[in-house]
Amino acid sequence: MRRAVDSPKNAHMNCSACKNRGPKTHRIKCAPVPLTKAQLKLILVSFDRNGDNRLSKQELKDAFNYIGSHFPSWRAGRALHRADDNEDGYISEGEMDDLVEYVSQCGYTIS
Repeated sequence: MRRAVDSPKNAHMNCSACKNRGPKTHRIKCAPVPLTKAQLKLILVSFDRNGDNRLSKQELKDAFNYIGSHFPSWRAGRALHRADDNEDGYISEGEMDDLVEYVSQCGYTIS
């Protein structure tokens, strides 16, 4: 399955050091780069596994795990608390901007 964006864990492969010398000779550590809100939204939307245009707690947990959260289940619960305005237990399209804002404030990076 192709993903909408590169995996944050493998994003360093796009840095100039890796492109010029290849991954096996990569000797410098790339500086972490914050994920943009557009990248975060693409990542989050890609975890709508059942295509119902909303994110469940499990889908959020999977998304937080993907972007490198140390406590994805806890983050998913906090995200629902912060962004689920109608308290139906899902993040719908109308609540997505609040979710993206919350995730952006968490400071996830590509390293």
